[in-house]
Amino acid sequence: MSSAQTPSRSSFPAVVAVIGVFLVFYILLNVTYLDSDDASSEESATVERPSLSEHLAKEQETLSSYSVIDASNGKVRLPIERAKELVVAQHSQ
Repeated sequence: MSSAQTPSRSSFPAVVAVIGVFLVFYILLNVTYLDSDDASSEESATVERPSLSEHLAKEQETLSSYSVIDASNGKVRLPIERAKELVVAQHSQ
């Protein structure tokens, strides 16, 4: 009986390959993160954001006023209290 011997392999190429894959992933992650960070900082620098009181005042005005949304389709905005009254009246019948 002859026993076949397998040549011993070095694990060095496999270790280098795994480290290389992690290195490529790290580089791609950093490039992507840095590019998105730069783009978001440019946008936030040009956008003016209202203060909380201005935002709440605008929302209160929207909730308590009438306006035409789409005249050709007959869509209007009602005050929230009036809309609630109409929904209750419609479903109580």
